[in-house]
Amino acid sequence: MYSIYHFFKHLVAHKSTLQAVEKLGGFPFAAEMLSCQNDGVFPDLAIKINSDKSLFTGGELIELKDSVSYTVSSFNSTIPTGTKEINKVIKGENSTIKRQMEEAGDVIDSLPSRDVFYLI
Repeated sequence: MYSIYHFFKHLVAHKSTLQAVEKLGGFPFAAEMLSCQNDGVFPDLAIKINSDKSLFTGGELIELKDSVSYTVSSFNSTIPTGTKEINKVIKGENSTIKRQMEEAGDVIDSLPSRDVFYLI
């Protein structure tokens, strides 16, 4: 079972590694909890869906934003929102994301609206 809570628990457990990486994409995220991992394409990460419909649904989308100062990073690629419709995320050039999610065992349509989080 995975969720954004498990994702942040992993970050806290590896806080020293997180502080040492120059770019967030270089952090060794727990691959077993991710259904896709991309660089420069929204979403950078997606958490696997929990098919048992337990307390945690999983499926959250995560965008990584690097910043070397205390200013908010640019959001050129996508407008920040709290949720996204997955069918809009996996269209066209993002078909790689769909393929990755399916290969990870996600039934993509089982969670049509996904929560979006930003790791800055």
